[in-house]
Amino acid sequence: MPESDIYSELATKLGAPLSRRFLSILEEMLNPKEAEICLELYIPGTCKELAEVLDEDEKTILKSCESLVDRGILTRGKTQFAFHTTLLGFHHDVADTGVHTGPHAMSQKVKDLWGDFFYNEWSDIWVKMASDRKKAGGQGIMITPAIGALELSPNITPDQILPQENWKMQIQLAKKRIVAPCGCRVLWGKCEHPLMTCFACFDNARGEYYLNQPGRLLKEVSLEEALEIVRANEEAGLVHWGVCYCCPDACEMLYSYTKADRLDLVEPNRFQAVVDEDRCIGCQDCIEKCPFNAIEMKKSPNSKRYKASIIAENCKGCGVCIVGCEQRALRYEIVRPPEYMKSRKFKFPTPEPTKSGRRIPVNLVVGPYGGYYELD
Repeated sequence: MPESDIYSELATKLGAPLSRRFLSILEEMLNPKEAEICLELYIPGTCKELAEVLDEDEKTILKSCESLVDRGILTRGKTQFAFHTTLLGFHHDVADTGVHTGPHAMSQKVKDLWGDFFYNEWSDIWVKMASDRKKAGGQGIMITPAIGALELSPNITPDQILPQENWKMQIQLAKKRIVAPCGCRVLWGKCEHPLMTCFACFDNARGEYYLNQPGRLLKEVSLEEALEIVRANEEAGLVHWGVCYCCPDACEMLYSYTKADRLDLVEPNRFQAVVDEDRCIGCQDCIEKCPFNAIEMKKSPNSKRYKASIIAENCKGCGVCIVGCEQRALRYEIVRPPEYMKSRKFKFPTPEPTKSGRRIPVNLVVGPYGGYYELD
């Protein structure tokens, strides 16, 4: 197979665009033989299986696979190795759980290629995907209400907060509190926001697998440390979206939707900010902090000053304005019933058999970044 075809086929397997930008990433990260191995390991396999399929010596295959593991490109179990099932999964496994220190650290050239791809191409793809999904009646990822904003809303009692909305409770109940760096800021971030913001590995097998691997930045933290990280992220104005704290400068979705002026693609939660006019001094800090253009200044009938006012249809319930208001002039109100919280499961396509006919095992796990494997 010509070298260019190998990279194109690998991109196709990942659901990635056959663009010069993305193919340049693959070409820089993988030599043709490594790309061929990754292509076959789209479904997990042993070195013995790979040697038979690729007609190579098993020891040579093992050496290549171990090199790919050292560089964060493959994952491995006791006998099996595996690549990734989606472009998003590939990005995050070389970013938030990837190798960033030591001899196998990702080069700045690779990071620059990812940044060029994201800002000039992938961000537009994100918008189109979300727009198409919305037109078809699908759902987007919903923002999680900020812990600090809930704590500053004494009108809301704990029993009114549903388990899937209660991020503080999830942190408290976790058996393993593993935090990783934001994959977007690691690869292409153009901001000074906190780096340790990703909770995709927080309390799951993926996090445990990568925790003590050489060159990774993720770490296990205590309950107190986890809550301190959350507090710092919220005070920095970051939005808790899915499993990470995101900003409009680098986040795959928030940057993309902001750039395209498509914040309507963001799905609101059950909460909405409201203003206490008696406390509001009209400083307009909340307008600058709000990532969704959901606050404006209006003349108050009870005061000569202009006061903050929430634009209800724009508010997504992120709580950034509430946490950031020094006057404590904002709080949450629940504006949607519990029934609004429907089950949201993102189904990813089942990988097709490889050219050798090997099929998917039963241990594909659907994670926040696509499918990943629990390997034998």
